[in-house]
Amino acid sequence: MKKLMSALAAGLLILGCNQAAEALDVDFVSDVTVASHGVVIGMDQDGDEFSVGAAGLTVSTSDTSQLGIEYASTIWGVTGSASYSYTSDDEHALGFDTSTSLLGVNLDAGIDWNIDDASFAGTVGTGYSMFGLDGSATTNWDLDDFAYEGMDVTAGYTWAVTDSFSVRPNVTIPFDDGFSRGDLTAGLSISLSFGSSSSE
Repeated sequence: MKKLMSALAAGLLILGCNQAAEALDVDFVSDVTVASHGVVIGMDQDGDEFSVGAAGLTVSTSDTSQLGIEYASTIWGVTGSASYSYTSDDEHALGFDTSTSLLGVNLDAGIDWNIDDASFAGTVGTGYSMFGLDGSATTNWDLDDFAYEGMDVTAGYTWAVTDSFSVRPNVTIPFDDGFSRGDLTAGLSISLSFGSSSSE
């Protein structure tokens, strides 16, 4: 009964947030993650992305990528990942990311290389996560000209409804290279887990 009431409450919350976003002319996109016995399935309205992952390896597809493959691993507290994408423009792209956290403060950096265009782009960001609250600021760079291209600021709060069900309302505010604010994006990140969520 509790699970049913939690699901109904989450549904009403999604509907209410969607109506509020439309009234404020805010883009509303949500994502759902389901984990069970080491397998993680994700669905994201942002770019219509669908992904399946296990043991650090994730395969995905979206509006901008016909096929994406990523492998991530953590060593001595530092998480690194390498990815390949066959884009919707029939181009090949590689990505490399690294991140670490200490006392709730996160640092991350990434680089993307479009092999066909011979172009490089990078991101550098920092964030925090404490008592369910989280936030981040990520700067975007054109590495070919070493030019600043803007920044994305994100904030959210994770509500742990149960041990296996959480809801995270969140908002993202983009800024361009002249620090002018773009359109806000709001959404809900829903996480469900069944059984063990770690690989065996």
